[in-house]
Amino acid sequence: MQTINALGQKQKMQLVNFAEKEWGHEEWIVNNDLYCGKKLILKKGFRCSMHMHKVKDETFYILSGKVLMETEFEGEKTVKIMEAGDIQHIKINMLHRFTGLEDSQIMEFSTFHMDSDSYRVEVSGKVAQEELNNILSKVEF
Repeated sequence: MQTINALGQKQKMQLVNFAEKEWGHEEWIVNNDLYCGKKLILKKGFRCSMHMHKVKDETFYILSGKVLMETEFEGEKTVKIMEAGDIQHIKINMLHRFTGLEDSQIMEFSTFHMDSDSYRVEVSGKVAQEELNNILSKVEF
């Protein structure tokens, strides 16, 4: 990625963080007091942990691939398939998890990220095909 400085010179911008995950990786573009932006690379057959945030508010935008999104908020569970162009808002205290039905790329836009604000109730990892088939059988198309 390049930007042009005040003198009109091209400068290469650097990621602020690169986080390797069992399910893929995160490319942190920005994380400051006001907002955070990340590109998430999700591998087919893997999922992130089921988790929530008490401070962070997030919006996911699917760039490519196919993702199974699971959410739970105030006792209401939702499971849906998301594809390129789909958007999911994650409210504070909303449990959420995504699973790669295909290799996928996701943009995450959120308030400031703090590792201490992730409350996990199930771990991330590879999803057994039988479990994935069971989840998919409950999805309304």
